[in-house]
Amino acid sequence: FDNSKGSEIHPMHFHGNHFQIIERKGGRGKLIATEKGWKDTVMLLPGEKVNVITTFSQFKGKYVLHCHNLEHEDSGMMLNFEIV
Repeated sequence: FDNSKGSEIHPMHFHGNHFQIIERKGGRGKLIATEKGWKDTVMLLPGEKVNVITTFSQFKGKYVLHCHNLEHEDSGMMLNFEIV
């Protein structure tokens, strides 16, 4: 996730699959203890990039990824993608 040029916080949320946060660049620049383990949402801070890792081995099909700020979601910060 890339918010390196952004000025707002984006709680990015996956539907149907968990991920692990492996790196933060910019922003606060480091992972904190509560970010370890499996997540379905990551706080993307202003001026930072966050790398996550996941696999989609259990379920094939359509997924949703979106910002959990309702105003952002309503303005199009949402996407559908399909694992085949």
